[in-house]
Amino acid sequence: MGWAMGRKGKASEVTYNPEDGPEAYSTPSVHTRIAAYTEAGRQVHGPEWDPANEPLDGDIIMRVGGGKKHGRYAIGDGILDTATTPTLAQVRAQTTDTSVPIRPRLSLAEMRVQELQVISDLFIVY
Repeated sequence: MGWAMGRKGKASEVTYNPEDGPEAYSTPSVHTRIAAYTEAGRQVHGPEWDPANEPLDGDIIMRVGGGKKHGRYAIGDGILDTATTPTLAQVRAQTTDTSVPIRPRLSLAEMRVQELQVISDLFIVY
């Protein structure tokens, strides 16, 4: 999966592992985005769906990323096929009660708070 993997190495050479925590990435918000994408993908495609072995789903990326912020996708910006990825308006038009909800993209400060909550939860578990 060609995402910014940070400390894991070049994105083109790394396999996503859901067991990796935020500390595995040079930018912890990458973990938050990948986790949200994985969760939504499993809602749509079933619990066995593995994002590391499936092509990127533009509809899900638009939903979990709240559209394109500053002209960029939340995940897979450089590799997502823009010709086949629906716009946020198209995603909204196709949304039903059973669809994955369209989430607003969090600000950097909001993502940092979530990351700290995840990290503190890890310390509580151990």
